[in-house]
Amino acid sequence: MNGIKISEKALNRARLYTKKPLPVQAQQINQTFWVESLEGDFQGKEGDYLMRGVRGELYVCDKGIFEETYVLYNPPV
Repeated sequence: MNGIKISEKALNRARLYTKKPLPVQAQQINQTFWVESLEGDFQGKEGDYLMRGVRGELYVCDKGIFEETYVLYNPPV
């Protein structure tokens, strides 16, 4: 491998960031599934979410991570 080896210590003086509030499409899938993503084929478990990213890419998000990270978008009326 090329480059330098990095460890968690590199984050000791890191600044904090938040995700931009961009709506994303997501659908919970109630069976095992797989999807072609930009990084290759990924398999989702029953209950995971299929998501479409800001550039139209598809990916799998673990149910627990999704529920900790996302809330339903309610656009202003």
